[in-house]
Amino acid sequence: MPGHFTFYCNHISGEIAQFDDTEAKHVLQVLRYAVGDEIYFTDGKGHRFRGVISQGNKQGFQAQIVHREEIAKPAEINVCVAILKSGDRMEWALEKCTELGVSSVVFFPSDNGERGKVNLLRMQKVAISAMKQSHGAWLPVIEQCSLVEAIARNQQVNNYIAYCGDANKVGVSEICLPASIFIGPEGDFSLRELTVAQEAGCSPIDLGTQILRTETAMVAISAALRLR
Repeated sequence: MPGHFTFYCNHISGEIAQFDDTEAKHVLQVLRYAVGDEIYFTDGKGHRFRGVISQGNKQGFQAQIVHREEIAKPAEINVCVAILKSGDRMEWALEKCTELGVSSVVFFPSDNGERGKVNLLRMQKVAISAMKQSHGAWLPVIEQCSLVEAIARNQQVNNYIAYCGDANKVGVSEICLPASIFIGPEGDFSLRELTVAQEAGCSPIDLGTQILRTETAMVAISAALRLR
């Protein structure tokens, strides 16, 4: 049997897991698994499974579940970030944040940004790949909405905002989870956006003395909160 990989299945009925053509190509054609081989997989909702491939072809395959376990959900960390001009940089940051176990990544168009939309289908694929690679069991929620909507959706957790201006900022060690972290574009938040965030109760946070790229800030704060 090939080496230990984690796969993704979003269609589980009883003790049968039905995998789509994307996973079939990876499992059967690239990695050369065959009927009778054991595989490990997750549904991205906190469950890990061990199963045995029972049938399959290029269009998909089935596995009989022989063991399942529930994985505790990590403390909630939501990263709300301005849409960047570079899709590659957003994908890289999303990949790393997924590996670090963030709960959600929300993209919003910003006043000082150069791009207003993000390819959510592509981002979902990036997150699934990162979850599998890191043997995770929780797939982050990935969404796009306005900054105002993102703030409104996160009123039940502690909200923080990272920006370049001077303020009485709290350190990373002082951030209380569950938390949502708002990160602006490299042109920083506009005065309007800062006013909206501050009036909604977002506390400014300190990410050090050097100016970080947006994607660097995403990964830095996610790692600092997850690994402290």
